[in-house]
Amino acid sequence: MPDIKVTCTSDKNVSIAFTWDGFHPFHLLALDGIYGYDCTVTTSENTTTDGSTYQGSTAKERNIVITAEMDGDYKKNRELLYRVFPKGRTGTFTYEEDGDVKTIEYEVEGVTPGATTGVVRDYTISLICTDPYFKDLSDIEVVMASWVSDWYFENGFDIEGVEFGHREAELVKEIENDSGADNIGITGIFRADGTVKNPAIYHSESGKYIRVGYSGNDFELQSGQYVIIFTHTGKKNIYLLDGVTQAEIEEHRDRYGMIDWDEVTALYGTIINQYLDEDGDFIQLQDGTNTITYNAERGINYLSVSVYYRISYLGV
Repeated sequence: MPDIKVTCTSDKNVSIAFTWDGFHPFHLLALDGIYGYDCTVTTSENTTTDGSTYQGSTAKERNIVITAEMDGDYKKNRELLYRVFPKGRTGTFTYEEDGDVKTIEYEVEGVTPGATTGVVRDYTISLICTDPYFKDLSDIEVVMASWVSDWYFENGFDIEGVEFGHREAELVKEIENDSGADNIGITGIFRADGTVKNPAIYHSESGKYIRVGYSGNDFELQSGQYVIIFTHTGKKNIYLLDGVTQAEIEEHRDRYGMIDWDEVTALYGTIINQYLDEDGDFIQLQDGTNTITYNAERGINYLSVSVYYRISYLGV
């Protein structure tokens, strides 16, 4: 068998690992629901022509089924299963194969015993993934505009002055998505070092954009403030961070070193969806090349811009 390891971690951070090789404490017998996907295809019938017209398709929820067995410590191992897979709770399924790691969130559907006597006893665990896509472990950050420090020690001051930093900006960035999955949400970060009016992010291939503030309902981002934009399915919001320092934000990094913007906005953010341009959209990455640009009606040179994304996969 390939070098495969499955780890399930509950929302209380209790974990259990399953492998094909030996009992540690469980031996993996079967693993279903991870290699493919199912879609619901919507069509409409035509009244005057044969066939139908394609309207669209959506990926169905994913049902992952783990069949595993144990050969000792039966009571202790049963209790571990019940702690990792409690009723009505969520968790994270992590799949590792030959160094490649992907994760998916799940809801516990059931834990069913097989043989309850004998040396080797098996269990079947059923998990429902309402978001059917596997994902990488952490986000990728694309910096489009930022200030770069030029200050260092030791430093001798020149009589003509010393440059403490410079601004680097790229109005256009290309993000390649070769996973085959569409509709991947992004986290867009605006930070102002002066007054910025109605900042926006554009997705060139789709012609869509998301703008904070518009004619008749203008928004001004003041120096030191942040706007955080989430465009993920089921989590589409715009937040304002006011009075929060970069040092405070840096305290909320995950174990992979990336800022946890969910945690930051939950602690410090105020929802400002009322400034969303109604002609805009919560842009998402599509399969293939995604060209991202940004703009503002005023103060664009005061704007620092980053885009975070995490690639989704149709299977492992």
